[in-house]
Amino acid sequence: MESLFGKAVEVTLKNWNPLQFAVSQQMGGRDSIAKRDWFPSVVEDFFYKNEDLDPDEVADFIATIMDSEFNTLVEDDSDLEVATVLCRFYRLSEAGEKDKIQEELEKMPKYNLDSCVVQDTENEIEDDTHEMMTDQLTELQLHENGGDCGGDNGQGERELTELEKQQLQDEADGWTVQRKGRKRR
Repeated sequence: MESLFGKAVEVTLKNWNPLQFAVSQQMGGRDSIAKRDWFPSVVEDFFYKNEDLDPDEVADFIATIMDSEFNTLVEDDSDLEVATVLCRFYRLSEAGEKDKIQEELEKMPKYNLDSCVVQDTENEIEDDTHEMMTDQLTELQLHENGGDCGGDNGQGERELTELEKQQLQDEADGWTVQRKGRKRR
């Protein structure tokens, strides 16, 4: 018999857009649906096997599974939002607040893949990454050879941040990156 907390984990993950998007795009391969169905039980077990979990720990665990099983990096902080909700459900479950859990599950918004944008990432990323890397190499070569990059107009060259470098590497490696961004109108 499934526990109410287990049901809460299942409903929460079922309504999480990045997971549903990864499944719809088969980012987990042919077994994407089976992995999606397996995911809640693993998360539930994680709570039972670890004491005093905080949302950051749960978010890291969820993000690791998204990365390893669905080849998807979640960078929109929704993994932390989901983890916070799951921690709340776990505390309510431990306190025997079954009615409160049921009430919150009924109010939970359903996933909406319309908010997810599908891009031709394979060609776009390859083209953008290739162009960006070429530009960076050209700038590097000019600096090493003592030349200027032309048109500097007194402004220093902007170096890439560590996050930007990591994102470039992730995209060049073929990962799907879920980023937080402005909504397009």
